[in-house]
Amino acid sequence: MVSVARLVGDRLREAGVRYVFGHPGGEVVDLIEGFRDAGLEFVLTRHETPAAFMAEAIASATGVPGVCVGTLGPGATNLVTGVAHAWLDRGPLLAFTGQLPPDRFAITTHQKIDTSALYAPITKWQATLTYANAPTVIERALRVALAHRPGPVLVEVPSDVATQEAVDVALPRFVTEPTLALDADAVRDAAARLRESKRPLLLAGMDANDDAVREPLRRFAEAWCVPVMVSPKAKGVFREDHPLFLGTIEGLGTAYLYDYVDTCDLVIMVGLDPVELDRDWTAKARVIHVGPLPNDDRYYGSDVEVVGRIDDALERLLLAAAPEPKLPLEELRAFRDAFTARVRPERDGLTAQQVLTELRAILPEDALVTTDVGYNKAVTTQCWPAYRPRTFFVSNGLSSMGYGLPAAIGLKVAHRGRAVACVIGDGGLGMVMAELETAARLELGVVIVVLADDALSQVRAGQERRGYPHTGTTFGSIDHIALAGSFGIDGHEVTTLEDLRRALRDAASVRRPRLVAAHIDPTAYRV
Repeated sequence: MVSVARLVGDRLREAGVRYVFGHPGGEVVDLIEGFRDAGLEFVLTRHETPAAFMAEAIASATGVPGVCVGTLGPGATNLVTGVAHAWLDRGPLLAFTGQLPPDRFAITTHQKIDTSALYAPITKWQATLTYANAPTVIERALRVALAHRPGPVLVEVPSDVATQEAVDVALPRFVTEPTLALDADAVRDAAARLRESKRPLLLAGMDANDDAVREPLRRFAEAWCVPVMVSPKAKGVFREDHPLFLGTIEGLGTAYLYDYVDTCDLVIMVGLDPVELDRDWTAKARVIHVGPLPNDDRYYGSDVEVVGRIDDALERLLLAAAPEPKLPLEELRAFRDAFTARVRPERDGLTAQQVLTELRAILPEDALVTTDVGYNKAVTTQCWPAYRPRTFFVSNGLSSMGYGLPAAIGLKVAHRGRAVACVIGDGGLGMVMAELETAARLELGVVIVVLADDALSQVRAGQERRGYPHTGTTFGSIDHIALAGSFGIDGHEVTTLEDLRRALRDAASVRRPRLVAAHIDPTAYRV
């Protein structure tokens, strides 16, 4: 006999899944046992929302679907924010929740939630598992989660189903969807518009953030001498110390980058998903859309659409016309130097920008770095130099506070041999600080850098711009050393560069979590 839970666990393992994150309830213990029996490691979290963040972070880093589990009722509702993050940040995720048995659902009221209806707006598909449909459901769930655009799937498991004998059937294992062949006419049209342009710009987005795209993207930009910007989710696909790199849109100082976009006559959108844009696209430049899907969103207009594998598209575009350098490097260097000076202002006190500089200096290029949401996201997105694809992680589509720490924990679970760091504000830390115990229990060497100013600084700045008093945006101080000590981990409070350097010493090789609270001057955020 093979139980439903064991069958599902076996199929997940065949798909590359190794970890399941969650917080159990009585209704899902049989499911979790089946997963354990299949060789999957269950990672206990302090709350269900961080479990989903952890699972999605692994999925974004590896391309293998993440898996999280919550029980029925409040377990399912607690997962919602993490699943919504996967929905808007395009993370392939399977969310398993408990449910009442069908024969009790009609008459029971205790912890009764129509979970499928609750999750319908934030998942690509919802299914209820039975002993008969388990093989079909899990194969389809994997396929749907991975298909463009990737996203979450809900699998609801009634509490009496996991231990039932599964009806196994021979099914072809899931495969990713076929890739469309590139349209030769579209490639020619795009090349013609590039030849005609005087001031082109290349804007790379999340669908381009892959090792296969990195080299074609670099060769294309260098051949035409086209400046490059990236979205937050694409950081690392183009080295940020490259002379053609200008900055990250939607980060600190993004208005000045959009001012530059307004000087361009052509924008080549490479793998950009409209969910990455936090403002309307108003640039008058013509647009070439390059991506795995057609530009059906129409968030921005496009003259030409080159649809298919992004690396192939860039290679074909490079061969379609003899490259002609478009812009002098001196002009791009002058813009970049001026922009860098603007987003890294000098202050008497410690700044977030200085903290990021010191952290970058101590970590290797392949370190995995997460950031949270708020001003800490804005400054880290702009001022953290990324050098490799899939090394920078942020909740951008949903922009959920509380993401940074769980995401770092998930990444370290899957990549114990790589340096992992988290940059988070004190507001975001307050939402998920219980997960410090998760990191300590698992002995994960994660460096957690808190940009501390005892406030929701981005919201407070908005109040000031409107002439409002500070209402509901200031916290009481936290003794971060005592907080860390309560979980048995190292804690540091720093106010100077010298203190910071001591606290970050050997940060690339820590074997247990380290919490570094850097008390920064928040005025350096306002550029």
